[in-house]
Amino acid sequence: MALVNVMEMTVKEKLEEILKNENCCKCERCIEDMTALALNKLPTKYVSTHNGKLFSKLNSLVRQNGVDINIAVAEAISCVSKHPSHD
Repeated sequence: MALVNVMEMTVKEKLEEILKNENCCKCERCIEDMTALALNKLPTKYVSTHNGKLFSKLNSLVRQNGVDINIAVAEAISCVSKHPSHD
């Protein structure tokens, strides 16, 4: 049995989706900073992968937290774009 932070998976997917249409730095460091900022604004959601329950739980959590995830990711992109941690 493995534990997975569903919120981390969801934020990474949402970030990738939104960044396709953004004109900002997309280097590994900036993406990690964006991910960290967004995750710090959202509740951690761990699920176990036991018996394949991960996907049903994932769908439920994404629907419940969809707006919050979008807002956290958009704010993280904006913040890191304005103040990247590199030159």
